[in-house]
Amino acid sequence: MQWKAGALLLLAALAPAPALAAREAAGDSDLQHVVEHVAACMGDRRMVLLGEAHGTREVPLLVAGLAERGSRKGPLLLALEIHGSEHRPLADYLDGDGSEAARERLRKRPYWARPRERNDGRRSEDMLDLVERMRQLRAQGRDVAILPFDVGDGDGRDKAMADHVRKAWEALPRGRMLALAGNVHAMRGRPGYAPPGMQEPMGAFLQDLAPVSIDITASTGAFWACPAAGCGPQPVTSGAPVGMHGGDEAFDCRVVLPRFTVARLIGQP
Repeated sequence: MQWKAGALLLLAALAPAPALAAREAAGDSDLQHVVEHVAACMGDRRMVLLGEAHGTREVPLLVAGLAERGSRKGPLLLALEIHGSEHRPLADYLDGDGSEAARERLRKRPYWARPRERNDGRRSEDMLDLVERMRQLRAQGRDVAILPFDVGDGDGRDKAMADHVRKAWEALPRGRMLALAGNVHAMRGRPGYAPPGMQEPMGAFLQDLAPVSIDITASTGAFWACPAAGCGPQPVTSGAPVGMHGGDEAFDCRVVLPRFTVARLIGQP
């Protein structure tokens, strides 16, 4: 299913968290249009693995919309590929007032304060906007929480991340988990086209929990990443048709947005 370009205007506008809340309340249909199509792929599966290219402005905005929708019906746990050391600071922020001072305390933590040349795109103001949106939902009475599940680099990283996700899942008897990770980690299994050195992905270790794996990509634009040549904006060159597409051996569905925009790294306006 393809979308008309006008249906993605809100994603292109990249509203920050407070503006997003206002537009949701006003019934803005653009983001909701995309969210509903993604939700159709999710169906009634309680565990949703969302694969992303790190370092965009669009993905956190879309995930915020999915969290808002999912939390209407019951508990929602947003699992993020953020190091587990951030569990208590994130929990404190969700219970706080969302002030600039509270946000600055997160920014100054070693995890978030990593310099640009070592920032792989996961540390951005857009991700902090997503955290703030979760705080707003909790303040409205929604049963929401954030799980940071990353364990750092290593040969067993994907298995260890899956173990963290599984443990949290076992403590979630009802409701839904949205797990946002790099698109390789969110794969259902190691596809035939994988490079020789690729680990078994996190999603492969969770298949007994019947997750749905969704790849979020774009037709054009750029994202922030750290290839061998160094960290910086990376072009999107797929040219894939915009819309919802069927999956393959790695994903159940693929979402192709019109474009990715490079994330605002920590401290950027």
